[in-house]
Parts: sequence; C-alpha cells; structure tokens
Amino acid sequence: MRISRIVTLMAMTGLLVSCGGTQNSTVAPETDKLTVAASFYPIAEIVQRVGGDDVQLLALTAPGVEPHDSELSAKQLEELSKADIVFYIGGGFQPDLEKAIASLPATTVAIDLLKSVDLIASKEEEKGGGHDHGHDHGNSENDPHVWLDPANMVKMSATVSEEIAKAQTSLASVLTERQTEYANELNELGTLIDTTFATCDRKELVSAHDAFAYFTKRANLVAVPISGIDPENEPSAKEMEATAKVAKDGNVTTVFYEEILPKAFADTVAKAIGASIDSISAVETISQSDLDDGATYSSIMKSNITKISAALGCK
Repeated sequence: MRISRIVTLMAMTGLLVSCGGTQNSTVAPETDKLTVAASFYPIAEIVQRVGGDDVQLLALTAPGVEPHDSELSAKQLEELSKADIVFYIGGGFQPDLEKAIASLPATTVAIDLLKSVDLIASKEEEKGGGHDHGHDHGNSENDPHVWLDPANMVKMSATVSEEIAKAQTSLASVLTERQTEYANELNELGTLIDTTFATCDRKELVSAHDAFAYFTKRANLVAVPISGIDPENEPSAKEMEATAKVAKDGNVTTVFYEEILPKAFADTVAKAIGASIDSISAVETISQSDLDDGATYSSIMKSNITKISAALGCK
C-alpha cells in the first residue's frame, strides 16, 4: 500500500468546506447552499473560483495526496451521497471515486469534466496497451491530465458554471461573472506558455511521470515520460534505456520529477546522460501548507514554466 493511501485515511476526516476557506477545514453543511463535490485539486479550485461563497465545496482528495490512488473514507462516502453535484475526471483516473459515483442516488448530478475538452491519446494506448501491473486506473485510451493546459481549465470552468446555474438559476449572473474573471486569468497564463516556449534550444521535456502531454502540446514541446499515466506503473529496463537515449540525443540537461512521487527513475535517467534533476508539479497534489501560503493553479504553473524554460534554454 502506498504511503498516500495511509495519508488518505489519516487526513480525510472532514473535507466539507466553504469555498472561501482552506480545503481541510470542517464546516457544517448549510441547507441554503448547493453542496458541490470536486474530485481533486485543481477541480476544487475551479469550484471555488466559480461558485464562491454561494456553494459548499466537498473536496474529495486531501491536499498532498496523490489522486490516482486516493480512497474515499466512510465519512466522505456519506457526504458524497448528499451532494447536489459532483465534478470529476473520468476515464479510470480515480477508480475508487468512479465506483462511488456509479452508486450515487439519482438526485446527484455527476459531471465528467473530460467530456468538456479535447483529449490526447495516452502513450500506453499508442504503444498498444503499455504497462499493466494489475491496476485498473490510468489504463484509459486517453490521457486524463487535461488541466495542464490552461485552455482546458477555461472549458471545464465554463461547464462548472453552467451546471451550477442549472441547479440554482438565481446564481447564473454571478457565476458567469466569476467564470469570466477566472477565464481571463487562465488565458493570460496560456499566453505566457505560448510566448515563453516560442524559441528554445531544446524541445524534450523529460519527466518521471507521464502527466505533461497537454502542457507540452500547448507549448509545442515533446513529452518524454519515464513512467506511465499511472505513476505506480514502473518502466522496464528496456524502456528506461530507450528514454535515456531520447534524452541524450536531445541534449537534455534536466530530468524532472514530482516531489510527491519517488524520484528514483528520474535519478537513473539523469545519471545515465549526465543531467541534473529538478522538481515540477502536475498540480494534482498541492499541499495544505502551499494552499495556506496562497498557492494556486496559476502560481504553480508559473513556477513550472520558469523551471522548464530555463532547462530548455528558452529565449
């Protein structure tokens, strides 16, 4: 059992929060507000920014927990059954959650936000199935990490606004106003990606986890992942060797890993080609301390942009 699962059981003891607060505060449900569940961050941020204080957020993945392997507690299952709307990423990304959603009462509106955006085929699918170590999640034909292109965040936030407005029509105007403001912020971030990576010495983004295909497509880069969509799917020695060759041929100077995940694979590839390692974030495991310090989707993405552009020699 991964450490994240242990953390899940310890941390997920009360995640029903007002959208104006931090995601691990416990707040009693308010009957005059819609209860809106969000599968993980940054879906929770979308609900916060669009719904504001007019909805009650039920955050289903605790800060700092890797969402691929998160498991719902008994308390969360009970709270989820009372939710008015649940927004999630489907395709096997969070199998425990999808199983729970399938058993929700008809009164709960369940929205798979993958249906709001254009999807990229996973590298495992392109290879004809890829890794399979007994896990059901991450084996979809499509890459679920859609939020790493800000344009997809805009599309998903529009869906969130529309669905909440359907449930509570009196909020339609304010929801549209908030979504427009948020979309403007996200579009500025997208423009930053476009301009930052317009001219770079290198194009290969080597990362330990296959989470950055949407980012690299937006930035006109080449994603070179070491492991698969599911970070528990370990690459074979042959796959590691192939990745190292691509990295060496591309004169890669930095191999990236995510702090929440083991960096052994990044270390191995980096040593094989004489590169350094550095951390970037897939924005799905934001910690509570970072949230308390004011971290957001945009601030984390800007940090990624700074690190990646430096590693690729972008002008």
